[in-house]
Amino acid sequence: MSEKNRHLTGKEIRAIAKENKRVMKSLEAYKNRKANEAEYLAHLSDQNNILEIDNLHTYFFTEQGVVKAVNGVSFDIPKNSTVGVVGESGCGKSVTSMSVMRLLQGPVGQIYSGSIRFASKEADGSEKIYDIAKMPINEIHRIRGNQIAMIFQEPMTSLNPVFTIGQQLDEVTFIHKPQATKADAKAKSIEMLNLVGIAMPERVYASFPHELSGGMRQRVMIAMALASDPRLIIADEPTTALDVTIQAQILDLLRDLKNKIDGSIMLITHDLGIIAEMADYVVVMYAGRVIEKGTVDEIFHNPMHPYTIGLQKSKPTLDSSSDTLFNIPGNVPNPINMPDYCYFKERCSQCTYACSGKYPEMIQVSPTHFVACHLYDKERENG
Repeated sequence: MSEKNRHLTGKEIRAIAKENKRVMKSLEAYKNRKANEAEYLAHLSDQNNILEIDNLHTYFFTEQGVVKAVNGVSFDIPKNSTVGVVGESGCGKSVTSMSVMRLLQGPVGQIYSGSIRFASKEADGSEKIYDIAKMPINEIHRIRGNQIAMIFQEPMTSLNPVFTIGQQLDEVTFIHKPQATKADAKAKSIEMLNLVGIAMPERVYASFPHELSGGMRQRVMIAMALASDPRLIIADEPTTALDVTIQAQILDLLRDLKNKIDGSIMLITHDLGIIAEMADYVVVMYAGRVIEKGTVDEIFHNPMHPYTIGLQKSKPTLDSSSDTLFNIPGNVPNPINMPDYCYFKERCSQCTYACSGKYPEMIQVSPTHFVACHLYDKERENG
């Protein structure tokens, strides 16, 4: 049996558990510490950005080993823009968004290292830069749900079935504006339901989640995300459970709302068609790393990484001459004990001798286009 596929012995499992317990205890203590604000204040590398993710590592400590779900991810979200994050299931898209929201299930899931710098707008109109990765968990309410809101993938599991839509929308106002009265909260909730295009907001306000269609529930989730006037909306596959017609309506709604709230959107999806329609910038992830990033035109008209090219070839088109869709062979590798060489090596049709060496560094192709692939090592050497 190969070293990669062999079973762990009882001694190895106990050693892993002991080390995991030590690391998790340390990270939990850091997360729950009392800290002065100065400890988690930061500076943006570019004042035009609203969020900067810098060398983020998010790990899950399991009995089989450390799952490096996010393994050195870096990308920026500029102000008033939409950044699409794309990749196969298991590549780290949702874990990255959960890290930004600090919704990782501890003590198993932890931000191990890295920075998440966010430009927060304070009550007096000034701007402060917080490093979300370093904030104590009892201070994250300054950001989560207030300045950064999230639209989850499946609204039926995200909405509480025993409370009305109105009760759940009102709760957002009560949490972030404790001085608000019940009348204030209801007025805000009705306003948000109107904003997302719900025709009979009073009726929906009094309804339970199961009484609404999938599209209506997703609109309610968007209304809930907007209730606190966020600067950044994270949409985690917001159209996955919807039919094509409703998908188009939700995407149009998100596009209009971005302009109305003067904010930014981080859009996570598998659908390259949605990315092409919605995004200004694209981040392509694979096995917990960013393998290519750039503007939407650069990624679609000049894809450079073999994985990005494969994703585009696997998308059905009207002028396709073949009856069968192209598929990338193999699967995303197990994120435990990842190798030092390129993670895509085993699935790549353009693999070279260099791919067995050190993991490729990010190469800058243009001011906004970056790729991590040994195929372009000569271009890097030539500047």
